[in-house]
Amino acid sequence: MDAIIPVDTPEINGTGLNQPFRLRTDSITRSSSIGEREPRSVDAIEPVVKTTYSSSGGFDVLSVYQSFITALKESQNPKSPIGTQEYINGYRELSKFFDQLGIVFKFVKDDVVQKLAILQDFVDKDKGDIKHFDTIQKAIDYETANNLIKTNSNNFARTLLRLHRALIFIEEFLRGLSDRPTSDGTATIAASAYDSTLYHHHGFLIRTTVKVGFHALPSRKQLEEVIFHGHKLEMIEQYKIFIKTIKQIYDSIEIYYAEKNYLQLP
Repeated sequence: MDAIIPVDTPEINGTGLNQPFRLRTDSITRSSSIGEREPRSVDAIEPVVKTTYSSSGGFDVLSVYQSFITALKESQNPKSPIGTQEYINGYRELSKFFDQLGIVFKFVKDDVVQKLAILQDFVDKDKGDIKHFDTIQKAIDYETANNLIKTNSNNFARTLLRLHRALIFIEEFLRGLSDRPTSDGTATIAASAYDSTLYHHHGFLIRTTVKVGFHALPSRKQLEEVIFHGHKLEMIEQYKIFIKTIKQIYDSIEIYYAEKNYLQLP
């Protein structure tokens, strides 16, 4: 069953996970506007300072960041190959945020989990000496060369595209929580993010249902507690790099799909 906000509708160089991270002074140079939709080159992202504030078993900014940053095989390349397993791991961590958003997002998480399982199956079966699914770009090339895009409805490229579309909505919503005026509530922030992303892939009924569902979201204060654990001032710069990392992952995949003319796969 499709989700309420269905996603299926028409080197880190020697850095250990428990070691401090370093931030380049030029890694934050600009942020995209809410309505920016064109893929663009992004500045290289390097690891940020590790926080000591985390939640046990729940959503944790650092855990998502660490998973996604390892997916960027060439962090200074705007067209960086994206490691498939690392992408799956990062998305799984990110999906824990849905648990904090109430019942309206339970269906979203269920849909995301299902699609991540499909991608995981491709990776798990990729056992040959020559790997075809270890990066997202190689997986798409393999399916294209073997004419699997049109013959298999649960192909890698189509499944990933639905997750990809949802990722930019999540990125814009999370960014809005830190960037938008304090007078904007979560429903307003979510609606703005939705209108510039998933809205374009949904019909009238789904759009209407989604907008109503946003009014059941937790308050901004409640979500900030989930994200920052009461330490917003200490964590805000790390949080911005976390958002920037998600955007670089998105942009790299967006560019590749555009080059293949796959952004509108049915």
